[in-house]
Amino acid sequence: MEFLPQDIYSDVNSEMKATTAGAFVCNETDRGLVRMDGKDARDLLHRLSTARIDNLQEGQLRETLLTNEKGRVIDALIAVRGTGALRLLTSAGRADAVIAWLEKFTIMEDCTYTNLSSGFAQFSIYNLPADGADPLPELILPGPGAFISTTLSGMDVDVLHHRSVCGAGVRIICRMEDAEKLWRHLVEDRELPAVGREAFALWRVAHLLPACGQELSEQANPLEAGAEMAVDFRKGCFIGQEVIARLDSYDKVQRHPRRLLFAEGVEQGIEPGTVLLHDGSDAGFVTTTVWDPSRERIVGMGLIRLAYETSGTLLTCGDAAVEVLAS
Repeated sequence: MEFLPQDIYSDVNSEMKATTAGAFVCNETDRGLVRMDGKDARDLLHRLSTARIDNLQEGQLRETLLTNEKGRVIDALIAVRGTGALRLLTSAGRADAVIAWLEKFTIMEDCTYTNLSSGFAQFSIYNLPADGADPLPELILPGPGAFISTTLSGMDVDVLHHRSVCGAGVRIICRMEDAEKLWRHLVEDRELPAVGREAFALWRVAHLLPACGQELSEQANPLEAGAEMAVDFRKGCFIGQEVIARLDSYDKVQRHPRRLLFAEGVEQGIEPGTVLLHDGSDAGFVTTTVWDPSRERIVGMGLIRLAYETSGTLLTCGDAAVEVLAS
């Protein structure tokens, strides 16, 4: 049985305060886990995605993006190399879509794919201490870009120290049957604040961190979504590389992520992709919205055209006014 994330664990205000006070933990068991077997696995993923994967060594992990022929984002992955197969950590609900995309380009390669998502839970710790202190002192935390297989409170776990455009931190993966026990250990025994999806979205908005299906989508390329860190411009060809390289070389990125504040009375339910206008002209589109109880207003993020990204610029979303906030 899945141990799914919750929108709120205590109350949003308390969870928001926790995100500013130190390390906190999120249940991210809705994220996917794909096993990629075969002697051509690393080479194929290297050729299809934005980061260099061909030199990924055992015990290492690396974030990479899958982009389509137009340079738009399919998903952000963390590729993990163990003793045999590659494991791909996908965004929430994206495991099947990732497998379908990879299979589309798997022709003569020795490569097979297995969706393992339902068998494993994933918990992420964000806001790691700046001094490098371990939020779980009984663990020997691997260095950035590495993982270890170990035990935690008697449970077999993998501990990943990842660098990601979506928020760097530590990911702990365990078997689903251990999920509830491990969650209690992290939240009750180790006293890490549990942060639900609503407060996490507010933290993400405050830090302009993109998420797949929102800022990172088939409506945007990685550069305008703030995900250039996951693109290796020296590695050579990958799907969508020509479009992304041209945008970078000729400084043609037309939009940037910006925080948004919606007018009083605007209700939730504004879908990602909703167009923003300025005096009738296309000013960009909404990517994330969430209720901010501290403001008693909807806040969010959008990919805003350069001409309208200055703080204080007023846009419209349907009949509602939207203010661009300082980045």
